[in-house]
Amino acid sequence: MFKARIRMEVLREVVEAVSTLVSEAKLTVSKDGLEVKAVDPSHVAMLVLRLDAKAFEEFTGEPTEFGVDAERFKDVLRLARPGDTISLQYDGGKNPLIVRVGRLVREMSPVDPASITDPKVPSVNPPAKAVVKMEPLRQGIRGSESIADNVVLELSKEGFVLHSESETDRVDMHLTVGGDDGLVSVDAKDPVKSMYPLDFFSAMMKSITTAEDVTLHVGNEYPLKIEFSIADGRGTGQYLLAPRVEEE
Repeated sequence: MFKARIRMEVLREVVEAVSTLVSEAKLTVSKDGLEVKAVDPSHVAMLVLRLDAKAFEEFTGEPTEFGVDAERFKDVLRLARPGDTISLQYDGGKNPLIVRVGRLVREMSPVDPASITDPKVPSVNPPAKAVVKMEPLRQGIRGSESIADNVVLELSKEGFVLHSESETDRVDMHLTVGGDDGLVSVDAKDPVKSMYPLDFFSAMMKSITTAEDVTLHVGNEYPLKIEFSIADGRGTGQYLLAPRVEEE
């Protein structure tokens, strides 16, 4: 059995993160909270998201799992107002997921979890990392989206660089250590550089709506690991994104 009450803003961020990669996802419930893992159909990107029981206003969870349709959850969220609390209840088996928003009650048939890919999370440990404020990252993405399909991230002891270019245009954003431009910290023994698909990177950054900063783990032509917090620090999210190899 799973029974909980959660703030609309927290549930919305979970749904947005999931729908960035997939339309359906499996939720795994335990007494400690909730976990969802998802991999996009092209296997370019992955999400691992965990909500502690303390992220909910009320939480009762026995070990169970069920599938949900992200678009149907978005329909429910459109009915909620900021500050609303949404109630969720699932009694297992073929019973519906019951969602309550104010006086409205909606019953959703769960998606068979056996039909949803359960990805194995790889061990990804890039050698360098930087904690970057969301505002400059979003600005760099907006500047890149109009000219390129890929974005290059570089880390060194001196700072962080976001770069993109086309045949006619180029965008560079430099954030320096010790400045006030949005680079909180950087840990890079040696310079590293990788290129990533901009559409995925942009969608991931747009789905992170409450965290003030993210931690970017980067290596040379290495998968990108993005770590962020949700639910006022009572939950964690992690995106993994495969690199694109630059042509010589």
